Amino acid sequence: MRSSGLRGILIYCAHYTCSHSIAISADRWSDHVRLSDLESRFVCKACGKRGADVRPDFDWNKKPVPMMGYR
Repeated sequence: MRSSGLRGILIYCAHYTCSHSIAISADRWSDHVRLSDLESRFVCKACGKRGADVRPDFDWNKKPVPMMGYR
């Protein structure tokens, strides 16, 4: 993960009716862990289903850009 500059990950619930997502730091896992290794470990806090779609978050340290409707 670190070799590609990955510092954060985006996690989306794998259940088709749930839209829960979260962005977290990837610092807790070692360098040799692949994102696909993590997918089965997550349990959604909203619906309780196991499994997730894990994606890299290369903009982990950047502030959100204000847009229309942004609060």
